[in-house]
Amino acid sequence: MKFVQVACVVFVMVMFGLADVEGQSSSEFKPVTDAMLQNPAAEDWLMWRRTLNGWGYSPLDQVTTENVGDLQLVWSRALTEGRQQGTPLAYDGVLYMPNPRDVIQAIDAVSGDLLWEYRREVPEDVGDA
Repeated sequence: MKFVQVACVVFVMVMFGLADVEGQSSSEFKPVTDAMLQNPAAEDWLMWRRTLNGWGYSPLDQVTTENVGDLQLVWSRALTEGRQQGTPLAYDGVLYMPNPRDVIQAIDAVSGDLLWEYRREVPEDVGDA
C-alpha cells in the first residue's frame, strides 16, 4: 500500500514537471506540496483513492439523491488503445490521465479539451502491461 502511495505521488510530480516542459510557465503552476497531499482540497484528487489513508471518497456535495437522476454526460474522450486500468488524477481543474503504452494526457476537466499529451517512445515488442 505504501508503495502505491509513493508511486502516485511520484506520478503527480512527474506529470506536473511535464506540464512545465510543454510550455506552461513555472510562475503559473502551483506545485503540489506535502501538506496538500495530507489534506487535499475537496475538488482535487491528487493520488490513487484521494487521501493518504486510501479513503476513496469525495467530499463534494453538488450531486445529491435529489438531483442524481438529472445528470447528463457533458463530454467524453477516447483513450489510447490498449488495456485500461489508469486512475485519473485531478488538480486545479486539470485531469491527468495515464493511458496504455506510456501515454499521459492532461485534460481540461470542464471542457474535456486536450491540454497536452506525452508519448514516451516504447519498443514495438513491449506489450500494454
